[in-house]
Amino acid sequence: MTTYFVSDIHGQYEAFQKTLQDASFSPNQGDKLYVIGDMIDRGPQSKEVLLGLLELRQPYPQQVFLIKGNHEQMFEDWLTGRGNAENYLRFNGGDATLRSLLGNHPLRRAFVGGLPTPGIQEEARQIILTKYPFLLPALNSLPLYIELPTDERTGAPAVLLVHAGVRPGIPLAEQNPEDLLWIREPFYDYYQGEMPIVFGHTPVPKLPGYRGTGPWRRDNIIGIDGGAAYRRGVMLVKWPSLQSIFVPIQDVHPYPIVQVNG
Repeated sequence: MTTYFVSDIHGQYEAFQKTLQDASFSPNQGDKLYVIGDMIDRGPQSKEVLLGLLELRQPYPQQVFLIKGNHEQMFEDWLTGRGNAENYLRFNGGDATLRSLLGNHPLRRAFVGGLPTPGIQEEARQIILTKYPFLLPALNSLPLYIELPTDERTGAPAVLLVHAGVRPGIPLAEQNPEDLLWIREPFYDYYQGEMPIVFGHTPVPKLPGYRGTGPWRRDNIIGIDGGAAYRRGVMLVKWPSLQSIFVPIQDVHPYPIVQVNG
């Protein structure tokens, strides 16, 4: 009965699966998994990651927990025709998610380089919504954070799991969702709260003073983004020991993959 945290898988399905295999993760044995946002975008297998986790959660709703990241929010916005499509598709890796979900459909070619016209985007949107009618409700229902209580059995302290962080000095109930999904320096440079926080969003090598391997830590905050968005790797962290398993993308995909034909 072990608890694991992971964040920022970013469509790197094979690396993610290897971390679970290396940890001998087994919900049948009571293990728990908390995914702290950014399951999708940039990597080649966003469909496999997202749908696989939604499927895994179905028989284990009290052991598999998914938290919304900024990339799930951008994808949800795109599916509903809101947000900045160019920002999402061209600069945040949303095109990779659409190619993954479109599968063998010829329209996937339109999402390789450049920005498809609004008409093509709408056609792709309807194909995805029709093929995966459960997707939008699932994204919409993802929580922005999860608070875990103290676990007397393991000695684990209470902890807040949130994708990007919090705005210091503001009560959790009053936090701006934008900050929970997007904040960086104001959180990890200045947070001094008593509640431990585990977060993703910012790859650990980009956090102040990071050395070596494993999670980044400063006082009560712990960063676990292994950098899969930039082809570094996926990090699975055991709670509360913070022992980690890191699988470099290079080990499972020596060369970048852009799937044009299914």
